[in-house]
Amino acid sequence: MRVVFFVQGQVVPAARARGFAVVKALQSAGVHCEVRVPNPSVYGDTRLPFPFNRARPLYVPLAALSRYRHVRALGADDIVFFQRPMLELPTLALERLAARGRRCVFDFDDAIFHNWATSNKFQELIALSDHVIAGNRNLAAAAAAPAKTTIIPTTVDTDRYHPLPARDTRGRDVVVGWTGMSVNYHQLAHAAAGLSRALAKTGAKLLVISDRPPPAALAALRPTFVRWKAETEIEDLAAIDVGVMPLPDNPYERGKCAYKLIQYMALGRPGVASPVGANNDVVTPGKDGFLPASDDEWEQSIVNLVENPTLRAEMGQRARARVEEGYSLQAVVPRYLDVLRSVGWSAVNP
Repeated sequence: MRVVFFVQGQVVPAARARGFAVVKALQSAGVHCEVRVPNPSVYGDTRLPFPFNRARPLYVPLAALSRYRHVRALGADDIVFFQRPMLELPTLALERLAARGRRCVFDFDDAIFHNWATSNKFQELIALSDHVIAGNRNLAAAAAAPAKTTIIPTTVDTDRYHPLPARDTRGRDVVVGWTGMSVNYHQLAHAAAGLSRALAKTGAKLLVISDRPPPAALAALRPTFVRWKAETEIEDLAAIDVGVMPLPDNPYERGKCAYKLIQYMALGRPGVASPVGANNDVVTPGKDGFLPASDDEWEQSIVNLVENPTLRAEMGQRARARVEEGYSLQAVVPRYLDVLRSVGWSAVNP
């Protein structure tokens, strides 16, 4: 019996954190898993020069053909795991074909019910699935199927994310960091006023790790840019002393699963994040980070951490413990196993 994971691509964060990493952990627990990625993927895997790499919709027909071949190769006793919908199309044709005569699980970690391509089919996919995994309680409420929904947060592998000692530095030697896809620079901009004042007051540097350089709208932050690479992701994040995750309080952002925040905290770094969505669940204000709600609070939170290495060290230790307890891959594997058992998985050699 196989569990076949359909993920969006090789580099998209959701596929890495809730697809490949979960598959590796489940295989270690005795589950026969396989991953299916469309080729070409419409999620940033197709390596073409600008501007062709921005035209994602052009790859949808080829991705659909690849998905169809994957579905045709399914076995009768396979369990199908949809990590988000299979395609950015307002149809469930492929999902219905994959689920025919099989048990299936639908996992989602974003407010995809607000996306044009998936909003119309979201509830249909919930109904089609035997079990639903939501990344946080806001998303679980949107699924509106409590009897078959399990909340499993986005996690990191704490065997890979080793806690780092806090640096005994202040002012200009401190690095405040943000990581994320370039389409989310508007989220960083949400706290730009408070951040820029804090950076100017302390001399601290802002490090941005993303797929594209920051836009001119963020020039006041004087960011240092590092291009994101899967091979050096953890090494690059290790340069950060304080991690930030600003978010506007909008319906879409309330569905965010705080992945970058969890990454910072896993490395023993305090997180400073907007009190939106899952950020409220991850951070305990004043203990392992801060949840500033205004520009003044953003400024004060960053200044406090930049100028107080002892505070950074203490919060960083508690941040790491928080991740180990509730947001590590190791902590949630039993929940994934429970979900698979609920839809009929049984170990060949229990």
